[in-house]
Amino acid sequence: MDLSRIQFIKDSNIYNLNKIDYVEQLIVKLGFNTEILREQPKIVKDNGGGLFIWQYPNQFSKYLCFIKNFNISSYIEIGCRWGGTFVLTIEYIKRFNEITEGIAVDIIDSPVNDYCKQTNNCKFLKLDSKSEQFKEQIYNRFFDLVFIDGDHSYEGVSNDFFITKKSGKIFVFHDIVNSVCPGVVKFWNFLKTSHKEEYDFYEFTDQYDEVLKSTGQSFLGIGVAIKK
Repeated sequence: MDLSRIQFIKDSNIYNLNKIDYVEQLIVKLGFNTEILREQPKIVKDNGGGLFIWQYPNQFSKYLCFIKNFNISSYIEIGCRWGGTFVLTIEYIKRFNEITEGIAVDIIDSPVNDYCKQTNNCKFLKLDSKSEQFKEQIYNRFFDLVFIDGDHSYEGVSNDFFITKKSGKIFVFHDIVNSVCPGVVKFWNFLKTSHKEEYDFYEFTDQYDEVLKSTGQSFLGIGVAIKK
């Protein structure tokens, strides 16, 4: 992971960080994880490396510009993998609010640990979100923003939501329209129906025509549930 690319965020004018088009191009500069190329548009394929972000720029830029309007100072990401999404989110939010706590979680070692060691109020936890140790870590804690991107089975994403439900305000789900993640799609649709009196729901699901034409499938997608 090339953490030097964080400087692109630090050097950006705050006015520009409010603009979706600018943020979209900024994400491209930060670099992507290109492990599953069939799911990726050319813009991602041509910009591999850097922070190894696993996002569509046209989705995540709109999402970031949306959540910046909330007073977010604490963040937990369940399923950080390489850590690019965690780093991007923390550094972007820091331009608008002070981060008092940022936690990245995964069941495997992650290079995001290096970032956390050199970043105030951030840490990496090598834990299974189904474990008692994880429950102990979040007990009596509250997070303004909870990003769920771990176990993509219906049971897995259900666990990650309900185990953090009392510990967060804004819940974000990755892969809500992903053709290869039916468990997440199913849970997101369940949540929108069963909890519509408790949460407001927002979706960022833009696709790339070139990927739709070559695969006939949709990928990724970000869903946001905000407690009323």
